[in-house]
Amino acid sequence: MPGQIRAAFFVYPSAFQNMGGGEILLLKTKEYIEKEGVECKLFDIWRDRLEDFDILHVIGAIKCCLGLMQTAKNKGVKTVLDPVFFSTLERAIYEHGSLKRKLEALARHLMKAAFPYYPSERRKMMLLADAVIPNSYVELKQLQRLFAIPENKMHVIPNCVDPDFEYGDEKLFISKYKIKDFVLSVGRIEPRKNQLNLIKALKGYDTPLVIIGNPVSDYMNYYEECKREGGDKVVFIDRMDHADPLLKSAYKACKCFVSQGWFETPGLAALEAALAGANIATTDKGCAEEYFKGLAEYFSPSDTAGIRRAVEKAALRPKSNDLKENVKKNFLWNIAAKKNIEIYSDVLGK
Repeated sequence: MPGQIRAAFFVYPSAFQNMGGGEILLLKTKEYIEKEGVECKLFDIWRDRLEDFDILHVIGAIKCCLGLMQTAKNKGVKTVLDPVFFSTLERAIYEHGSLKRKLEALARHLMKAAFPYYPSERRKMMLLADAVIPNSYVELKQLQRLFAIPENKMHVIPNCVDPDFEYGDEKLFISKYKIKDFVLSVGRIEPRKNQLNLIKALKGYDTPLVIIGNPVSDYMNYYEECKREGGDKVVFIDRMDHADPLLKSAYKACKCFVSQGWFETPGLAALEAALAGANIATTDKGCAEEYFKGLAEYFSPSDTAGIRRAVEKAALRPKSNDLKENVKKNFLWNIAAKKNIEIYSDVLGK
């Protein structure tokens, strides 16, 4: 029975210093699994002991989590890994940064592609886990290709959203910020999220661009460049709490939502906006098309002209309920929770 399962959730130590989709994924997965009767806890390295749990659920295939996974294995505690991983050659070539940084990223990607059996720490984590849960079949195939992970130990569980994002009140955002009929992007401001190319793409566009999110502390120069490029045509708003009615209102009020990252798995914000009824323009790198099918506009994140065309199409497309209904049917957190519990029960032999 699910009530007999005790699960500890763990993530790399710096995760919550720059809040984003990965942190929301962890908290919402835990919240909804608890609602299904599983005993859950955020693992405290100072006080908790692994032997008090049945499952160690790790979010993010980040090498500093490997040690705890190895200890769990030694103590007979089952491990489940949500890798939250994607890598693209295009990002390595085009992402904002120095030539040295680009060459290093390119070398890492080519190394993984050419030698998937190379014993990296990330691969060790995936092989050590009793179950690996990518959030799309696109990610599953990439983990096979880049890390030679057996398909039979992987189980796809999609990213999901809270049902209440359907019910935002657009008047709250319009009243507070005196802006409406805008293009919206939500997320941490950093090179991977590619806000700079979005800003360049919409230069001269007569619809305002609103970016909600805080800069990642390591990339303040990137944030300043985004602000310089945007000038007074881009409205920057500090990150809003995930439960803030103003965030739900912004999704409801926007003309369209843009997810412009170098890859998306997809971003939770795009799913939230879709549930709110917004039209979506999104990067074609990652697994967004697996979720949104033909109900969104797609672009290459390196192609500013392509970004512009996709945003214009999304902004002009009449709003319909098709995308919203797709999210309600397939991508709510209670659906993911039940699938997680099935994986827990399977690895525990229950």
